[in-house]
Amino acid sequence: MVVLILFGLVAGCSGMTAGLSRDQRQPPDAAAQAEARALLAVIGSRNTGLNNFKGRGAIKVWQKGQLKFKEKIFWIGSGTDKVRVVLTLGGYPAVKMASDGKWFYYYEVAAGDPIYKKIAASNANLKRILSISIHTDDVLSLLAGRVPIREYNSALLEPAETGPGYVLILKKRWWGIRQKIYLDPSKRHVRQVEFYSRSGSLIYRARFDEMQPVKEYLVPARLNITNGSDANFELDIKDFWADVAVEPSMFVLNPPK
Repeated sequence: MVVLILFGLVAGCSGMTAGLSRDQRQPPDAAAQAEARALLAVIGSRNTGLNNFKGRGAIKVWQKGQLKFKEKIFWIGSGTDKVRVVLTLGGYPAVKMASDGKWFYYYEVAAGDPIYKKIAASNANLKRILSISIHTDDVLSLLAGRVPIREYNSALLEPAETGPGYVLILKKRWWGIRQKIYLDPSKRHVRQVEFYSRSGSLIYRARFDEMQPVKEYLVPARLNITNGSDANFELDIKDFWADVAVEPSMFVLNPPK
């Protein structure tokens, strides 16, 4: 069950209506909109040259405020949709997870026969495993120091309500707030990103607690992801290698024989 906790990795219209009416009362000026879009363009271009990478570290998982476990984890990623993750328990590989862009594979060493699953990658939401509604492509982007950006119709830049810095607020018509991106006072570094459902509730929050330079890239050294209520995990990245060689077979898990 420890493994399932890790990998088992969306209402009202009033908030949306209020957001729309607020925009009508105080429309942002053209300069503010232009700055917001310019910042989004810069954020969207970060680490686009980082295609293949691998890393290792330690992962801590909490549920309902209690630390469930801390174990070693290894991963390799390619592009925006290929990833392989290995979790060890007691020093031995216990879980393997992979996606080749088309299929999502899951393999778990268990008492008796091992558990093996293969589903369409488009359906690979890790909520059942992590208790956090996050897809593998988002995990891959965050590991590479990239910020997933959702579709939006308007973007606003506002001072952060708590502490120094700014927040980019992305809204979509008939949705309301889709995403918030928190920036440092220089507006150069992303500190945190939040994603919201159509009802206005938080889907998940990812926080870049520490960053590290690797070659010409800036990638996470510590990454924290939470659903904002009862599930949270922290990834402590010990080693990160950029521009590594990969093979297609790395992102496929065959059924056990």
